Amino acid sequence: MYLHIKNSLILLITLVSLLIISIDASAKLTADNVLVLYKASDIQSKKIAEYYSEKRHVPRSQLVAVDISGNPKKISKAKFSEIREQISQHLNKNIKVLLLTWHAPYRVDCMSITSAFSLGFDEKYCSGKSTLFKSCHTTAISPYFNASTDTLWQQKDLRLSMMLSGQSFEDAKQLIDRGIEADNSEPEGEGYFVRTKDSARSTRWSSFKRLVEFWPKQKGISFHYIDERHSPMNTVIKNRKDTMFYMTGAVKVPDIDTNSYLPGAIADHLTSYGGAGIDHSGQMSVYRWLEAGVTGSYGAVIEPCNYTEKFPDAQVLVPSYLSGDTLIEAYWKSVQQPGEGIFVGEPLACPWCDD
Repeated sequence: MYLHIKNSLILLITLVSLLIISIDASAKLTADNVLVLYKASDIQSKKIAEYYSEKRHVPRSQLVAVDISGNPKKISKAKFSEIREQISQHLNKNIKVLLLTWHAPYRVDCMSITSAFSLGFDEKYCSGKSTLFKSCHTTAISPYFNASTDTLWQQKDLRLSMMLSGQSFEDAKQLIDRGIEADNSEPEGEGYFVRTKDSARSTRWSSFKRLVEFWPKQKGISFHYIDERHSPMNTVIKNRKDTMFYMTGAVKVPDIDTNSYLPGAIADHLTSYGGAGIDHSGQMSVYRWLEAGVTGSYGAVIEPCNYTEKFPDAQVLVPSYLSGDTLIEAYWKSVQQPGEGIFVGEPLACPWCDD
């Protein structure tokens, strides 16, 4: 009962904030706020960085090469400190977003690399087995969780991080183009919030249901809570048009490439290793969402267990995005404990900006 009341209050507060929020134009993210990082030895990484800079009009002085050789899954704390030192001279107060144009490494020891860049490396954001804990557990809370946009950027040295890459340059190029096309588009479409047959990975279902009950339609987007537990099909979400949101839980989400996704669309699936590499086998990678036409996603890089706090909260994500936040702001606000999860996509996509 307590949890139900708590979650309902979070949703109510967020919805009220959506109605009354007034953000000063100077607080809105622009290309001038982005530092684009690429691997010096990686031709594709540099090419993605240059294309992003050109299309988003990021100043060339804000493209920075970092010293990472090859495609290791993870780097050490020491190596991460070296990289931070390499980019430190570029981290002035104007830089609010760090964009990583590679898909590996995606970890710094036990943390995701996007969380390490934003929160600083700290084992309090990890939940691996230790002398104190015999299994994974909850972690430290992000100071950015459910923060209002007008106060978010008042926090000292705040920088949100996101990864943008693909199997090929063309994949990344299309992702960037979708993000730009999303800006100020005020789309009309559908949002699907799915409880699957996989009970272990459907722990967010009650939050999904409450969102749709409170908010069946808003700003041209119709929201649907789908319970697939008794369906004879693998999924009922296939061959759908104009999809803007798709949040679910499964090891692999079937038929995602049969749907059409609007520019700026967000989709993710709760599973243990969705963010663990572009070619991760066994569990579906978040990159499959991007390849299907989505603009942003999120996934765990190391076993998080199925704590809902470690995955995007629809009751925060959706209202934040519809209120005019960029994709990176809305996604970062929506995860209470992001230490083990990676954010991927086009960070400045902003379908409901009021420019």
